Amino acid sequence: MSRIRSALALVALGMFAVAGHAQTNPAVSTIVAFSLSNPVGNLVQGADGALYGVASPATSITGGVVYRTTLDGSDVRTLYQLQADDALSPAGGLVLASDGLLYGTTKFGKAGQLDGAGTIFKIGPGGTGFQIIHRFASVTATNQDSNPINTNGAYPEAELVEGADGYLYGVARAGGPNGTGTIFKISRDGADFRLLHSFAAVTSSAASGLTVTVDGAAPTGPLVAGADNLFYGTASQGGANGRGTVFRIAFDGTGFQVLHAFSATTTDTATGLAENADGATPLGGLLDGGDGFLYGTTAQGGTDGNGVIFAVPADGSTFTVLHSFAGADGARPVAELTIASSGKLYGVTSSGGVNTSGATTAFGTIFAIDRAGTNFSRLYSFDGKDGSVPSSKLLETATGVFVGVATSTGSCSYGTVFRYSLAGDTVAGNVRCGQKKNNSGGGSAGFAVLLLFAGLGVLRRPAA
Repeated sequence: MSRIRSALALVALGMFAVAGHAQTNPAVSTIVAFSLSNPVGNLVQGADGALYGVASPATSITGGVVYRTTLDGSDVRTLYQLQADDALSPAGGLVLASDGLLYGTTKFGKAGQLDGAGTIFKIGPGGTGFQIIHRFASVTATNQDSNPINTNGAYPEAELVEGADGYLYGVARAGGPNGTGTIFKISRDGADFRLLHSFAAVTSSAASGLTVTVDGAAPTGPLVAGADNLFYGTASQGGANGRGTVFRIAFDGTGFQVLHAFSATTTDTATGLAENADGATPLGGLLDGGDGFLYGTTAQGGTDGNGVIFAVPADGSTFTVLHSFAGADGARPVAELTIASSGKLYGVTSSGGVNTSGATTAFGTIFAIDRAGTNFSRLYSFDGKDGSVPSSKLLETATGVFVGVATSTGSCSYGTVFRYSLAGDTVAGNVRCGQKKNNSGGGSAGFAVLLLFAGLGVLRRPAA
């Protein structure tokens, strides 16, 4: 399932937080508010302590931007604006490789290139040396589900990961000989690109509404390297029931194995949501807990159809649902989990939560849970003021302080980089919406300031 745009009304409902720690008053504040641009993908912290990310534009001015912000939003810069001849729509975030450079992907090729299938790029943390190191092969056909077919993958929407061998590894949501996506590796100079796995052909009919394959389809979350020198990942569709899979693969592309195929769902007639016991549509990648288990989420399925948190050992011998979301506690998690310094799992849901009256909302939540599945806490319910539709992995920048990306609303209407503090301290942030009087938008020119805050679609979004 493709990540689709989510439109939310610009409504302010009053902030509401459910404290998971009785002695403190946690708070969310805005580091950067975006205007005419949606920040997408996971954040990465540079050697300088600043946060680096990408935003996908909704105007024809630019194909997207790479940006940098300090942790308090006092210095926000546009590092590079993608030009029409570069590529369009960065989808996944950035990875900081061992050579000190940032690497990312775009979902599409050059402007006006109808058969373009995306790119891989690199750039220095100072904004210098931008280079497209790989363009995915042109689309030559479509499969029965109308997904593009090419030789090596199309529409990469996840962050890359660097392997111990110095290569970058990633997934493409579509493309490949069957149009169901691929797993690939590439050298940092782009000279050596290798296709490691092409997901299998679709065996279901187009009328079924499902994409059934033997091994999965449409991978949208980043890979994670395990201590056993294997990569682990998720496919948001495919598998025996068309509801996605958890898989692993060796660095050289051998030994591909499905560890778990999510079960078939039934539709609740009252809510219209797809329900099952173990979840469906894993849009985010996995977290290696360092304890022999991999932890992840699904955007759909579960007992209430709002997604689940799960754990699976590296050999796939068991599968455990740690929590099934009900709506008020969150709904539709689409990002990877993170392990906090406390040892607990932290994450976000792109929908769900409650307002000050206790009514269920759809702005998203921040949550925490023990690895055993106990002590689940909804820590915060977004209300639109500091963003909504949180869709990135949380990054702990200091003990009890987390940052993330919300892809909608906020002070300037198009999403935020937000900060969550268990202790309740806040930052003033940059909420000037790219106005020219703001000196931190990537230069004094109004055009450059606009580009930092210029924007297109929200990714990693499941259908209702």
